Amino acid sequence: MKNLTQLLMAVALTATVASAACADVPTTTGTISKVTVYRGQALVTRTVNVDLPPGASELIVKDLPAMIVPESIYAQTSDDTKVLSVRYREKAVREDTREEVKQLDTQIEDVQHQIKYAESEHKHLEMQWQMFEKLKDFTLAAVNSDLNRGLLTFEPVKSLTQLIETKGLEYYQQRMELEDKIAGLKKEQDLLDRKRSELVAGQSRTEREAVLFLSKAGDKSVAVELNYLVGGANWQQQYNLRANPENLSDDSQESNVLIEYNAVVNQTSGEDWDGVELSLSTAEPTMVASAPVLEPMFVALSNPAQTQQAGPPPFFGAAQARQYQQSRKANIKKGIAANTELNELAINNQAFFFNAGQKELQEFQQQMAEISRTEGISVTYDLPGRLTLPSRSDQQLVSIASIAAKADFTLIATPLLTDYVYLQADLLNDSETVLLPGQAGMFRNGRFVGRSRLPQVTIGERFTAGFGIDSQIQVIRELENKKTRIQGGNRIDTYDYRITLSNYKNKFIELQLLDRLAYTDDASIKIELEKTEPELSTNSEYLRTARKKGILCWNMKLAPNTVDQDATVVKYSFTMEYDRNMQIEPRRAGVPQ
Repeated sequence: MKNLTQLLMAVALTATVASAACADVPTTTGTISKVTVYRGQALVTRTVNVDLPPGASELIVKDLPAMIVPESIYAQTSDDTKVLSVRYREKAVREDTREEVKQLDTQIEDVQHQIKYAESEHKHLEMQWQMFEKLKDFTLAAVNSDLNRGLLTFEPVKSLTQLIETKGLEYYQQRMELEDKIAGLKKEQDLLDRKRSELVAGQSRTEREAVLFLSKAGDKSVAVELNYLVGGANWQQQYNLRANPENLSDDSQESNVLIEYNAVVNQTSGEDWDGVELSLSTAEPTMVASAPVLEPMFVALSNPAQTQQAGPPPFFGAAQARQYQQSRKANIKKGIAANTELNELAINNQAFFFNAGQKELQEFQQQMAEISRTEGISVTYDLPGRLTLPSRSDQQLVSIASIAAKADFTLIATPLLTDYVYLQADLLNDSETVLLPGQAGMFRNGRFVGRSRLPQVTIGERFTAGFGIDSQIQVIRELENKKTRIQGGNRIDTYDYRITLSNYKNKFIELQLLDRLAYTDDASIKIELEKTEPELSTNSEYLRTARKKGILCWNMKLAPNTVDQDATVVKYSFTMEYDRNMQIEPRRAGVPQ
């Protein structure tokens, strides 16, 4: 019993000391110094510099944002100070104590005072005018009386008339000025009220704080970094590609294309990021430390007919592959709590591999590889300088990098698809920046020519980009002749095509002309290119790939001002031989036959 009494006294003494200490607990907001924006979240770092006595201390960091992820809070500090624990808490308050809200309240109060004063002045002016109206009526009655008795001269009547007109004009001007002033002040108050409503929506009655327990060994001031994740933050890459091909010399098609790599950032976390070190990342922010546990997979035999009736395999095609990856990511963030779900996904994946055919497996793996390439890459961009991003609903543009990429320009003509000729650049990313896939605005010689989409481009990789139509090059494709003959049981069709290229420029230009033959893996159809003038491209990569699938490619160099009779002409002929009782039918990729 004695021990229990001593224990209770010790607990009470501890509570009393702690309660007394709370009154002197240093409280600060700190300074937001670093922010890393992920897809959907952001990691915020607040820096707190504070003087604490040696030994155990408590520190409160207040004004945390509404979109904070409480379980993500952690703190770091200098070597002679240890972070014993970090606790998050919320408390209800009677009024919003944030400085920005206080400033708005002061502005609203000032505007309300101005409105009240202006309305009082307007009311006083109205009373003065009513008194003047009575005096005017009295004076006019007296004038009429004097006129009837022949006592009034011209000058007094003239002075009286001028006085009435002057006073009436003064009243009208003052009234209009006051009414305009009151209307403007009320609009200003409405705007301030809306700003305040947006700022305090859903959070005006709650304060969020982090309570840190620290242990300090030395006498130096303490520098603490408080880190936490917030929602309501996202970014998306965006590009502008600027080319000046008109400045190329006649004997060179090489130049540079300026790639402006930007990011559209949106943050509604509830706190402003003012003068921060900003980074953008495609990584997955997760605060889970424990790896999932791989569990055994038990298998048994089943009837194939019953399995087919139960439904298709768990994974097949692009949509299922993407869904599988998204499910894995979502459960990985949950850590050991989602161990069962992760193992179930893995079991379904392995079961698909056990029972699917080679073609289905290859398609699935290709889709997974493509998803990993475009969505699985993890890069972080540390932006130069310090940036300011207030918490607001509209998007904000920041610059990631500006890259002068080496470019080799050529014109692309595909008359089978379009009568237009397009300018295309073969670009090399020789920078230290990975370019993520995204929308791009294309500019040529300072003029906007259209929108495109940039693929993912790693460091040292080449890629192509289009810069719109060149109207000074024209191309016409026409069938000159078609002949059919029967040989044995087969039909042989011969096609003669002519393509005319006109160059209205006063300089040589390089152009790649593309056309095609049909191709097939059916041995009963024989397709042969008979002749072509000029010869096809001798590029080894083209001959190894596209040529085998019927694509025809000519690398042309058009002389200046070659139009009409002087236009460049390309001719080719091909034959198709097949059973005379059959007909040619196109087979479209991805469509079951």
